[in-house]
Amino acid sequence: MKIGITICCLLAITSLTTGCYYDNEEYLYGTCDTTNVTFSKDIKPIMDANCINCHSGGAIDLTNYNGVKAKVMDSTLYKSISYSYSGANSSKNMPAAGKLDDCSINKVKAWIDEGAINN
Repeated sequence: MKIGITICCLLAITSLTTGCYYDNEEYLYGTCDTTNVTFSKDIKPIMDANCINCHSGGAIDLTNYNGVKAKVMDSTLYKSISYSYSGANSSKNMPAAGKLDDCSINKVKAWIDEGAINN
C-alpha cells in the first residue's frame, strides 16, 4: 500500500513539474536579437507593455516617438530602465514594479546607440 501511495505521489509531482515550462524564446534559447532594432517593431511594444500605464501624458509621455525621444535626449530613459539611479534618486528607476528583462533593456540600449531613429 505504501508503495502505491509513493508511486502516485511521485507521478503527481513529476506531472506537475514537467508540465510547466517558460515559453519565452530568450529564456529557452538564450538569444536576444539586438540587430536592426526599430522604434515601431521593438521599442514601442516595450513602452506600451511596461511604461504607458503611468507615463501616458503630462510631463512624461511615452506613448509616442517624440515623448520617448525626449527621454533619450535628456539621458533619463536608459538610466531609468537599467536601474542606474541610487540613493535619493532610486525612485527614478523604472518601471517601479520591477526591472525590465535584460533583453528589453539591451534592445533599448541598442536603439539609443544607433541614434534613436523613428523607424
